[in-house]
Amino acid sequence: MSKLISIEEAWGILVRESGPGDRARVHLADALGHTLVHEARADRDFPPFDQARMDGFALRAADCVHPPVTLDVVEEITAGRAPTRTVGPGQATRIMTGAPVPAGADAVMMIEQTSPAGEKKVELRVAIEPETHIARRGSDVPAGGVVVEAGRPLSPAEIGVLAAVGQAEPEVYRKPRLAILGSGDELVEPGAQPAPSQIRNSNSYQLLAQAAAHGLHAEYLGIAPDDPQATRRMLEQGLAADVLISTGGVSVGDKDHVGSALKDLGVEMLFTKIDIKPGKPTVFGRRGRTLVFGLPGNPVSALVCFHLFALTALRTRMGYSDPLPRRIALPLLDPHRAKGDRVTLWPAKFVLHQGQTFARIVEWHGSGHLTACVGIDGFVRQAPGQHFAQGQSVECFPLPSVG
Repeated sequence: MSKLISIEEAWGILVRESGPGDRARVHLADALGHTLVHEARADRDFPPFDQARMDGFALRAADCVHPPVTLDVVEEITAGRAPTRTVGPGQATRIMTGAPVPAGADAVMMIEQTSPAGEKKVELRVAIEPETHIARRGSDVPAGGVVVEAGRPLSPAEIGVLAAVGQAEPEVYRKPRLAILGSGDELVEPGAQPAPSQIRNSNSYQLLAQAAAHGLHAEYLGIAPDDPQATRRMLEQGLAADVLISTGGVSVGDKDHVGSALKDLGVEMLFTKIDIKPGKPTVFGRRGRTLVFGLPGNPVSALVCFHLFALTALRTRMGYSDPLPRRIALPLLDPHRAKGDRVTLWPAKFVLHQGQTFARIVEWHGSGHLTACVGIDGFVRQAPGQHFAQGQSVECFPLPSVG
């Protein structure tokens, strides 16, 4: 009998067996969502010079102790231009945000706190402390300092930082190529009219969308019929990808051919059952470097198991330093009693109530009730026999926001 493993045991196997994938150099414009192989370091001090943080006048704070005072304006410095004059007693330099602060100045007075006082003169209306509105050289990051850690997925902010330190083509882990396969004679494509005993194939398109929401491209292979040879041929095609994900056909029915076909194709099964509802008959294996998932055919099961398990393997392959699903703790809006003998992942919405965010479990009739998941924000984990009180802190798995 196949061993029923915990969620944590499944995560451990996925991380151990998936391993980081191939490396590649990508242009910064294509780097979103990748992770760095090596940490990125500053190639010079940031800021690279003493820098004005405001439009105004660079001056000596000692000249403004008893305002109002009038100073001689000796120069104007715009961003990108270097100062040529030292600021001496009774002098000031007109300066723009981001420009280098001239020698002799120890503060920048905001333009709003000054008034023109004739040709090349300015009146300062308030006192100012030294260092006001100046970012000193290296105060953000000194040369050689780490600016982006390895294993962190690159967001727009990280990509901007890489550009600033001159990493035009960083070395990253390549994003895996996915193949997605539906299975079962009961399925037809969304545009077809199903027979009375058939349903439309929602799983494959749901999984394609889940992959896209995480910046991954997946190839759709179609629907494998309930025929051993046809199933084997389509699975073999999918094994050319980095990660093959099929839905349905992994249970114990006479027409569930996926599991046996995977074994015939040389896929080593690493687990076949997880202590979770929905999603118990989730299969994970590998053939060489190709990772293989057989997800249950019920659509909520597929939704949950892709998020909890397939993404963990994909993030590991992409070099994430923390590949496990993101978890947050939220108070529960309403009490909820446990049902069943397995860990349950309940669809939930995260709602604002009296200025605080709560998790609210959505009424759900089982793993085929996909419409219950419309508009959800994530899932709430509940152990068997665990009863939640109103306001109790619960573990939540947020789904990615789109748009």
